[in-house]
Amino acid sequence: MRTLILAERPFRDLRSRALLADLPRLLAGGLGGDAPLLLATSAPVAPPGFEVVAPDANPVALGIGRVVLTGAFQERPALEQALALAARAVAAGASFEVLRFGVERGAARRDPPAGVAVLEAARPLDLRDHHTANALLVWRVARMFRIDPYPERLGPPDPALLPLLPGGKLLGLSILGGPRMRAAWTARREELCAVLAPMQGWPVLPLPMEPVEGAMDDFAGSRAFLEDLLPGATLLLPELSDSAWRRRQMTPARMKSLVARCGVLITNQDLPAAYAVACRVPVIGLVLGTDRRAVNVLTQFANELPPGSVLLHKPAG
Repeated sequence: MRTLILAERPFRDLRSRALLADLPRLLAGGLGGDAPLLLATSAPVAPPGFEVVAPDANPVALGIGRVVLTGAFQERPALEQALALAARAVAAGASFEVLRFGVERGAARRDPPAGVAVLEAARPLDLRDHHTANALLVWRVARMFRIDPYPERLGPPDPALLPLLPGGKLLGLSILGGPRMRAAWTARREELCAVLAPMQGWPVLPLPMEPVEGAMDDFAGSRAFLEDLLPGATLLLPELSDSAWRRRQMTPARMKSLVARCGVLITNQDLPAAYAVACRVPVIGLVLGTDRRAVNVLTQFANELPPGSVLLHKPAG
């Protein structure tokens, strides 16, 4: 019997890699023994420890005995497709687990997703954040859940990129890109320039998590934010503008080491903020537009934030 992993566009970005990469170790000893975990994806290849199957695969034909729903979902169609495949597997007798699971943006709409009832069969039902827990309550999922907050933050660091950095204090920056984000920070220029003033003269370390060619690429977003609000600052690791270099060199473990090297992190992303909390780096979370990623992290860890951390909401009025 085999284990099937259901995630939204698995391994598409560093956040997904951080959540999924160690599943072969975490799930070792379950159904399938040492066989690779089956990964439902339209991608042609999978990382070591995984084997590609079609997103609409037949669980019975694959001999699925265990299904694991995991990772952060942003898109409602992807969530509903995963729930439907889980339901078919459960109906055929497979066990069902939900681990490191989160919903945001369109996937977290108030109306229940089609197929949500299958979550009642999950043993365990482990969620990544309280925002997801609230979504399940709104959807009237009665199954008892547990919040295991941002477990990927606890992975080991890899210092391989640290020799590329200068000494002294560094400002970490991870800002989602796109015109909506730019409009949001432009409208708050005076407030944000005051926030950045104490870091004047610090070299800036971009910390991109998003897909390289994505519309919200946070390397492009961080660079634009810097040019608008802290002009003249030195941008470190210019190699990150090279998509091939970024794919080869940037891993979740290396990202954690880079975050730990910062004197302060400014971000509207979730994983860099979670790494900052784990590494005791002060984090300034920005609420830009409707994106709640930084909100979720800083409120989740409100009682254990490093000194100097703050969540900056859009001013009222």
